[in-house]
Amino acid sequence: MLTILSVLLCLVFQSEAQKTSLTSGIVGQVTWKSGNQMPSPDRPIKAAKGIKREVWIYELTPQSQTEQLDGFYQRIRTKRVAKVVTNRQGKFKVKLAPGTYSIFTKEQRGLWANISDGDGNVYPITVEAGKYTPVQFEINYAAAF
Repeated sequence: MLTILSVLLCLVFQSEAQKTSLTSGIVGQVTWKSGNQMPSPDRPIKAAKGIKREVWIYELTPQSQTEQLDGFYQRIRTKRVAKVVTNRQGKFKVKLAPGTYSIFTKEQRGLWANISDGDGNVYPITVEAGKYTPVQFEINYAAAF
């Protein structure tokens, strides 16, 4: 009986340690923008709307480690470290260790990301220890600017 109690206590403490071990990550919203986005005095531009999507998070990914077709990523040769589904408003939160990551959304035609840095890394996001990095991820491949 004492052995069972000891095992249960170890599991509880281990579970609590895992819950608090990562206090950093990404918090954000995925939004959808489509249609004519050109300014006009006759009509206001519609704001982007939150949308439910899978967000795929990879180790920092240089363009050279990807394959694209028609603007969508078909193959990523870095390791995927997390995947999270947004709520209907596009909001999400994911725990990650400190580091720099690349983020994509899963679309019917492949993975989507529309930002890169000056070094050719796809949608880089840096996570610092003890902080959640805010991200506003806009899907706009169906918009005209």
